[in-house]
Amino acid sequence: MMADHDISTLIEVSRRYGADARMVLLGGGNTSWKTDSVMYVKASGHALGTIGRDGFVAMSMDRLQAIWDKQYPTVPEQREKQILEDMMESRCAGESGRPSVEALLHALIPFDYVVHLHPAIVNGLTCGQSGEESMHRLFPDAIWIPLVNPGYILAKKVKDVMAAYLESHDAPPAMIFLQNHGVFVGSDTIEGIDASYDQIMETLAKSLVRKPIFGEVKVDAKRVALVQQAMRSHFKASTDFPIVANREVMNRLADASSFASVSSAYTPDHIVYSGFKPLWVSEEVFGAADPVAAIIASLHQFEQDYQVPAKVVAIQDTAVFATSEAALLLFLDTVKVAVFTESFGGPRFMDDDQIEFIRGWEVERYRSKMSG
Repeated sequence: MMADHDISTLIEVSRRYGADARMVLLGGGNTSWKTDSVMYVKASGHALGTIGRDGFVAMSMDRLQAIWDKQYPTVPEQREKQILEDMMESRCAGESGRPSVEALLHALIPFDYVVHLHPAIVNGLTCGQSGEESMHRLFPDAIWIPLVNPGYILAKKVKDVMAAYLESHDAPPAMIFLQNHGVFVGSDTIEGIDASYDQIMETLAKSLVRKPIFGEVKVDAKRVALVQQAMRSHFKASTDFPIVANREVMNRLADASSFASVSSAYTPDHIVYSGFKPLWVSEEVFGAADPVAAIIASLHQFEQDYQVPAKVVAIQDTAVFATSEAALLLFLDTVKVAVFTESFGGPRFMDDDQIEFIRGWEVERYRSKMSG
């Protein structure tokens, strides 16, 4: 089956949301449009803000629906391998892109347009201890999906929850909030999508107890220079690394307890871009006989413990350093989410099993490679 439709409207709405830093960071989020028996969904590894026709994959709705008739292995690695094969087989003739891992979920949502985003203020709700309770109060017609593995397992959970919802409602939910993940919004029109997102953003903004305070502060130049020297040596770099030291960050660098609310991963995107956790380094390193060597030893120990280099390095009472601008941007998003969770019962990270699944998931390794 060949697919050849005008998807200019889908491209326009994707770029518009993708260019809004409140709504999308880097390659996050995905969009889709259904017409006839075909769904166009964002391909993995493409950024919404600059997406074109080659950033979407045309997929057969019939083949996607047939996936639900299959039985898959219970072993995650085997299941995900077979799911990926079936997803690729669901592409229309002539398509070469790799569909978003959420394509199956997009196909389930019974609206022409679906826009899935992870704004920090939304994740303040979805990563809050009282997020579900708050969602039911603020968005009574929406549904909440508890923390589950992304991809097929997430789609199956949504399928079951949506079926239960329709037993007592006349229409499907236009908003689906995912714990530690973001929100899916569906509508048959772009105006409906925009209205839902306007409602979400305005409602959450009115519910905040406070917003992040990102005013710049003065840093200890000598300490910063020592950290940069250590990181250049460790990572074999010739230039300095991105750094941030604002009021919100410095408050969290006071001690390990203050740092706790940004010490792990809130969502899969944070894992992909800024790592599953930052490296915390006590200011005691500056009292060592050789501070640079002490910092390098901490970097080595992190790699030895977790088999990956630290993407974000937090130095007590000094600053936060990152191995890339992308890592720093997502760490700052972590800080925003942490602040917003204060309005919804306090922070709730992804659990350890979820974090390990994402770290080892082939889909996210592929996405990380594409984004890199």
